[in-house]
Amino acid sequence: MSSKFSVNLKRRFLAGLTIIIPLLVIIFVIKWLLEEINKLFNPFSLIVDHYFHVYIPDIGLIPFIIIIFIFGFLVTNVIGKNVIDFFEKGILKIPLVNLLYKSTKQWVDIFSSDKASFKKFVLVRYQNNKFVYGFLTSETSIGTKENGELYHVVYIPTNHLYIGFNMIAKKEDIIETNITIENGIQIILSAGISFPNFIEI
Repeated sequence: MSSKFSVNLKRRFLAGLTIIIPLLVIIFVIKWLLEEINKLFNPFSLIVDHYFHVYIPDIGLIPFIIIIFIFGFLVTNVIGKNVIDFFEKGILKIPLVNLLYKSTKQWVDIFSSDKASFKKFVLVRYQNNKFVYGFLTSETSIGTKENGELYHVVYIPTNHLYIGFNMIAKKEDIIETNITIENGIQIILSAGISFPNFIEI
């Protein structure tokens, strides 16, 4: 009886951990991010204090949100987009900075509905009946200009989501699934634990 009780207790404790740990990680990341944003925009608090005689130390998020909307307006505006492109070209000419900027921007674009970097969550067949899963990113043709064969480019994550490799596979080796991009990302981040029991193709 005591052995069964200890097993149930352990199982419930581990089940609780699977909920608590992700929540703690999210809270920690959000708390850290908000603190860093407030530090960055702390002069805004001093300006408010100087003119309105009210010191609010943790309102750095307000100018940050305003700046996001300003850049969003510029990017969706033809003239503003040209200005952004001009400065972006300048950043891309700076060694090391360009690498960091491009890498970060590409990963942000993954979660942007406008960019749609990840088109579909797919399975790639190899060695007869073995599969790897990944995200369909683009298509390419291999061969001559007159007679090129269509291939799909699939990103295969190997370490969470941010490290992986690209596989170029024939169209017949690609199996499209009903799994959404969001659920596909969840599968990757959970190391396959949240993989569904049934895949509709």
